[in-house]
Amino acid sequence: MFDSNLPASLKAFAEREFISEAMIWAEKPDNKVAFFLSFGVWLFAIPWTAFALFWESMVAGPLFLDLLGYEVSGKPPGTAMQAGMWAMALFGIPFIAIGFGMLLAPFWSWRKGKNTLFVLTNKRLAVLQGSRTVSVVSIKFKEIVSTSRKEGPDGRGTLILHQGHSRDSDGDRVERKAELGVINDVRRVEQLVNDLRAKAA
Repeated sequence: MFDSNLPASLKAFAEREFISEAMIWAEKPDNKVAFFLSFGVWLFAIPWTAFALFWESMVAGPLFLDLLGYEVSGKPPGTAMQAGMWAMALFGIPFIAIGFGMLLAPFWSWRKGKNTLFVLTNKRLAVLQGSRTVSVVSIKFKEIVSTSRKEGPDGRGTLILHQGHSRDSDGDRVERKAELGVINDVRRVEQLVNDLRAKAA
């Protein structure tokens, strides 16, 4: 029943995890969709990273040349102005890191989808993630307050499981929910979940 394209370690883990449960549905999310959905972030990251690198080269470049003895910055070593330039150079480093993080976002999404499996059994809905080390998030049917879905014309989409509300560390009220997507025939999967919810009620 498991996807033949699953990593062998995840497939073996899933077979052990659900050995005593009746399997109803199992599917790997479409990681290609996740890749392209995060492509907008990648496009935004190009000018962001380019500007961050330009900023860093304009500020840090002369300082490093000063260290090599070329005295390009025109700021005498040890002065407050040169210290300020070093501070500006350090200020730019997080923006470069954020830029590279955004550039890698589509590839992280693709890898995450490749190592993810959604499984529906007679006892729970589980989300498995990982390759060597696998994390398991189990959702009992009694915990699901309601469901909603985002469905495309081809029947694929995202299923959202609403699990009520809780308080975050600041005391603010936040919704607890889990999203399964992008999956095939999302309407049928939603119906399966709601049927099992009704039986568990």
